[in-house]
Amino acid sequence: MSASTEVVAWTCVRCEVTARFMAGSEHRGLPADWTEEDGEIYCLGCRRVLAGEAAVAGDGTESPTREQMIQLRKLGTLDFELIRDPDRPDGVIAHACHTSVPAVRKARLRRAATAG
Repeated sequence: MSASTEVVAWTCVRCEVTARFMAGSEHRGLPADWTEEDGEIYCLGCRRVLAGEAAVAGDGTESPTREQMIQLRKLGTLDFELIRDPDRPDGVIAHACHTSVPAVRKARLRRAATAG
């Protein structure tokens, strides 16, 4: 594949951050960890936030308390990260999710118990 002379750019529809490959660089599709869903492009940070929001929405609680919403968002984000890359170390996932290593271990155990 030859290097392109045009600058290729993607913009996340949620946060409007833009990623570009430099002119002349070799690129193949979206930046790493970005995704396109229904024609809309999302960065990794927004994918994490959306996973947390989906966990709150999918819980079915009529009026969750603030604490319940925080916990659900955290669980949704952890699940997203564990599904996205289950082989990553607990410390790396904890850092990405702004939580503790024991919380990641607990999430792994919870996912293993529901899977089997």
